[in-house]
Amino acid sequence: MMNTKKRGKNKYSTTIISSVLLILFFIYFLFFSNADWSLFKEQFLNFEKMEGRYYIFISPFFLVLKISFFSCFFASLIGLCFAVIRNYNFKILDMLITSYVVLFRSIPAMVLVVLVYFALPFVGLNLPSTNSVIMSLSLLFGAYTTEIFRSGINSVDKLQIEASKSLGMNSLKTMRFIILPQAMRVVIPPLTTVLIDVLKTTSIAYVVGVPELIARARQMEGVIGSVTPLIFVSILYFLIILPVVILSSRLEKRSRKWSKA
Repeated sequence: MMNTKKRGKNKYSTTIISSVLLILFFIYFLFFSNADWSLFKEQFLNFEKMEGRYYIFISPFFLVLKISFFSCFFASLIGLCFAVIRNYNFKILDMLITSYVVLFRSIPAMVLVVLVYFALPFVGLNLPSTNSVIMSLSLLFGAYTTEIFRSGINSVDKLQIEASKSLGMNSLKTMRFIILPQAMRVVIPPLTTVLIDVLKTTSIAYVVGVPELIARARQMEGVIGSVTPLIFVSILYFLIILPVVILSSRLEKRSRKWSKA
């Protein structure tokens, strides 16, 4: 109990100190940096020039949500299937899945998107730009979710698995009714973190011509002569990601309670 109280106090003190330092920094930046704030407002916060043009971002906004949803769905499906397969210790399959995880965790997202979109047509597979981004992000983050599900499965006590076998349950029933329900409690928080990463990574879709938020912002930037559209898009991404961040933190707290129970 004493250690918990000390940690709470230290965390509270750190938050206060950080907040004070941040306020002091902004005071210095506002009043003593000699910055030209009128020029700053004109270039970064000139929302007057965007009046009547906000509708341009409606379609890209839903496109980002679409890419994020399908990428997360397929990445989770890939991760779950591969983690379950690895649990049965088939040597050849285990080697192939391990190679996949190592390979795709080593490739930058932008490089993978460009490769899928421009390289696959050489073997006769022509994917629309949006589908190529979904495929790239699914493969990329599938490597991460594989390790997340694998750690969740490995966290289940071996004695419970042995007890299920002694009750006459086969491997599939043990996985379905004993292992996966308990593993899900462990994997949900890191899976929400992957969702956040997917949402952030969708911004690279513009490199293959997907008309998403960044692409539309760059187009409007050239029209109005201001980077305000990029600031507006940043705010949109913040509004999309903030609820997921809050959900992730709450799920993490609940998973700690579940683990203690």
